[in-house]
Amino acid sequence: MYDGRHIIITAILLLSIASAGGILTRYLKIPYASMLVIIGLFVGIFRIFPSLNITPYLIYYVFLPVIIFEGAVGIKMRPLISNILPIGALSLFGTIISAIFTGAIFHFVLNFPLKQSLIFGAIITPTDPISILALLKNRITKRSGVSPMTEKNGQGNKAENADGDKDIKTDCFACARNDKIAENADGKEDIETLLTGESLFNDGISLVLFEVFLGLNLHGAALNPLYNMFYYVLGIIKVSAVQFLYESIGGSILGIALGYSVSLVLSLATDFLTEIMISLLLAYASLIAAYYLHMSFIMAIIFSGIVLANYGFKKKVSERTLEVFPVVIEYLTFIVNSILFLIIGIEINLFKILDIWVISLFIVALSIFSRFIGVYLISPIVNIVKNRFKIFSDGLTINKQYKRFLVFGGLKGALPIAMALSLPLSLPLRNEIITYVFITVLFSLTIQAISFDFFVKKGYKNSI
Repeated sequence: MYDGRHIIITAILLLSIASAGGILTRYLKIPYASMLVIIGLFVGIFRIFPSLNITPYLIYYVFLPVIIFEGAVGIKMRPLISNILPIGALSLFGTIISAIFTGAIFHFVLNFPLKQSLIFGAIITPTDPISILALLKNRITKRSGVSPMTEKNGQGNKAENADGDKDIKTDCFACARNDKIAENADGKEDIETLLTGESLFNDGISLVLFEVFLGLNLHGAALNPLYNMFYYVLGIIKVSAVQFLYESIGGSILGIALGYSVSLVLSLATDFLTEIMISLLLAYASLIAAYYLHMSFIMAIIFSGIVLANYGFKKKVSERTLEVFPVVIEYLTFIVNSILFLIIGIEINLFKILDIWVISLFIVALSIFSRFIGVYLISPIVNIVKNRFKIFSDGLTINKQYKRFLVFGGLKGALPIAMALSLPLSLPLRNEIITYVFITVLFSLTIQAISFDFFVKKGYKNSI
């Protein structure tokens, strides 16, 4: 029986292993997330935690709210509004194109059922560059010799000493994750906002798309596969457009309302600890409200965090909260990610993947190429619209450098694992889909992350 005592002991052991992994990253020069997944693979091989398993509920309701909220409160409103065109286009149209392209190729090449193929496409489409953004901050910190947190506090003191303007100081909090990148050169704040924003929003879009694909019934299985594809795509547009819009837009509106409401509640608090607690509860309140209203909880958490950081923290909280909250949310996210990456490594059956290494290579190549298709098809259109309409002129121009950055920096993380494990037990080929998803995530968090680390260090040292 896995009682409370075993849970505590297991958590302590996992954190101890994660701490050891953090020390090893300094000497082996590989990303922290990659190190934890690799350690988890060895832990799984030796069956050190035989009773430990990961569930979709653990990811959805415990891990993801903190991770998404930490990314959302780090987004500044100015660069978000300036880059709303590339962020919106890539996260919406790029995600849909990548998911359908993946499903189509998967269906025709492997002769996988069309419905399951499109479900698989929706599952592996969302990206999770949170660890890569942390890696970029570390690179910049090592080159400058100043920590992002120290830099941030220093900026806050300067703003306060200059004119006591609280809005200027709190604006530093809203860019707690972006300060160093924004300071090094023009456009670096924008590219981090683009990466973070596109990642967060494509998470929400992918989850809605996944639920739409899962809820549709594909008839006429004996008909021509190409006909089935068009039939299925038209079915999505005809039958599920309302559901898609309701979940995504409804979740966004819900998040804005909750973020504004909690910002007003913060003005009633009398100490910074209460303000921090209320702020953290907003993430889970958004999840619960979205769950009961059948909306996208990811979109709700994103927008509640953005409103809280750019409105509530500018006007409704104490200076002590502005100093402490970034540290608290960053630490909580670090713990959650540490445990999550370790468990992912433990859950992956490496020997099973090696048995189907040909299919594994195809799946890995497909996941990268589908990301490439989505980015490279949408980016030229974004640039054309940006140049033609003045309202979008302040946004980032997506050049070749940024396209490559978006493609290779689009790592897969916790959300694909959660979606795969939440598939109904009655779904045909469920176990195969889960295996293929784990293959994609394993490659992404190890080989792709390590390669991207080298890519940033060598090729983008002076530009990112």
